Amino acid sequence: MNLQERREPEASITGKELENAARIARGNDVEARRSLAAREDLPPELLFFLAEDKDDQVRQHVGGNPQTPRRADQFLARDHDEAVRAAVADKMARAARDIATERRTAQRSLGIEVLETLARDTAAKVRARLSDAIGDLERAPEDVIRQVIEVLARDTAIEVARPVLERSPLLSDDLLVSLIEAPKFDDTRTLISKRAHVSERVSDAIVGSEDEGAIASLLANTSAQIREETLDQLLDAAPTKTAWHAPLVRRPKLAARQVDRLGEFVAAALVEELANRTDIDAVSSKRLREMMSLRIDNDAPVSTDPSARERNKVVELYNSGRLGPKVIDDALRQGRRAFVMAALSVRSGLDEPTVHAMVNSASARAVTALAWKSELSMEAAEKIQRQLSYIPDAKIIKPGIQGEYPMSVSDLQMQIRLFAEKSGSA
Repeated sequence: MNLQERREPEASITGKELENAARIARGNDVEARRSLAAREDLPPELLFFLAEDKDDQVRQHVGGNPQTPRRADQFLARDHDEAVRAAVADKMARAARDIATERRTAQRSLGIEVLETLARDTAAKVRARLSDAIGDLERAPEDVIRQVIEVLARDTAIEVARPVLERSPLLSDDLLVSLIEAPKFDDTRTLISKRAHVSERVSDAIVGSEDEGAIASLLANTSAQIREETLDQLLDAAPTKTAWHAPLVRRPKLAARQVDRLGEFVAAALVEELANRTDIDAVSSKRLREMMSLRIDNDAPVSTDPSARERNKVVELYNSGRLGPKVIDDALRQGRRAFVMAALSVRSGLDEPTVHAMVNSASARAVTALAWKSELSMEAAEKIQRQLSYIPDAKIIKPGIQGEYPMSVSDLQMQIRLFAEKSGSA
């Protein structure tokens, strides 16, 4: 249904039915007024009247009603009640794609003004509702992109910026690069690195930022375009960046020299995975298997993984009382996987095989339980799911309304017990 059809419904109540509706609108029966406000066959004048109702839920229904006049939307977008403004945000986000086809310039301008008001709402929840609803728009007028979508992308609240940063195809490379160079919050670069079809220019900016966590996410994003020269640069720095190893091995279209370079430093299991790729030529595959055999024959270490060194640092920090949440968060952001694994083990009291099993389980519930056992916040649990376990966003367990763990203590304990018993550490 396009916007013009939405503004001019085929039928609107008339006669006695209209008189009865007007009587309800002026009456004291609040439940009847709420039901009336949700009807899409009311004339604009009656919806405008109900938009000034003293009951918050009546105004909320009017705010979400697709037949509400734009002038009413304009002042409902400034309503004192957050739920009313959120209802307008949901509706206006759906209408945004059709604003360009408005026949009347005044209506079009009002629609954009309402969207811009909501994008700058004082409540992050309202802005987040708009951002989530508008994040998937594939087309929109230029002024909506500039005055609404780009404003949301620059928001300093991660819950507001995330939907458009991760999903909106309407953000320009200029804007994305500017946010990479001057991020609004810690995860800005990581969110951008996960976008579909990241351009070479944006990839270069992420690599240039030296944000190891964001680079790991970029490498794991198989739709991201990364120049061959940039990938070579990353390979030179990769031996000690263990969080990059698996996504590098899984990057599409690796050149033969890049395959050889990876074979020199990634763990044996990843060398085998690389050798088994169907797009690797027979010569490269044979050379990789020879590298594996040479490692075994010479009793050489399978990797330059600095796990032991990182583990020693963790123990030293823990013994001196300095292994706090911020230290772990910094290491996570820097892509220091071995350090974070060891830190989770020390803080949780679980042995490292159990920690590795939980992190690599692809289970959001298991990883959340591990963070809880390590006495970290639910916000940290969300980051660990995303940045350490590479759990897809759709499956990530997120904090409750007050930032709390949404799982019960018994459920969390059960997850810990399950994995501890499997590893024999229970």
